[in-house]
Amino acid sequence: MLEARLNILTRNTRNISLSPQDIMDCSELSQGCSGGFPYLIAGRYGKDYGFVEESCNPYKQTDGTCNLDSKKTCTRHYTASYSYVGGYYGACNQDEMLKALVENGPLALGFQVESDFMLYKTGIYHHTQVPQLLRSGMSDFDPFELTNHAVLLVGYGVDKETKEKYWIVQNSWGEDWGENGFFRIRRGTDECAIESIAVEAFPIP
Repeated sequence: MLEARLNILTRNTRNISLSPQDIMDCSELSQGCSGGFPYLIAGRYGKDYGFVEESCNPYKQTDGTCNLDSKKTCTRHYTASYSYVGGYYGACNQDEMLKALVENGPLALGFQVESDFMLYKTGIYHHTQVPQLLRSGMSDFDPFELTNHAVLLVGYGVDKETKEKYWIVQNSWGEDWGENGFFRIRRGTDECAIESIAVEAFPIP
């Protein structure tokens, strides 16, 4: 998200690539190779500590040890502000996501990966199993939804034949997976919690 927004703000004149390895090595707000939460990483960590570029700490595909001395000369990119789309946790919805995406660029999303998602190859994804109720007796407003994976929202569209609305989302499983590393997912139905906790951050160019 931050890379894309930085490149938008600089009109693609600098081709900035940020280091995920540095987050894995140095951020206590992340879970390393086990994941993390975009709100804490792109938001709080970016604002408090900033991100170094990929050339400063190249990706090693494993958790490492933070060596701050070696990074003192590296350029850091900071987040000016960050928020849940809609203004607070639980306020996210399709319309708020569309507005944020069009006005400011890609968004980080929480997403619940189900077993059938592993088999995705192409098309508009929707979960094919009947979901189980997590709790009973919930109040009228209960924004909590399970998510176990972070992905990047980059676009949206409508299928010409079926008229089904969809999001275009970048996954992190490589270009051999899905539609060259991307997938489309049903839009407007909060499919697998995809519209539950979108996060946007505003980097300083």
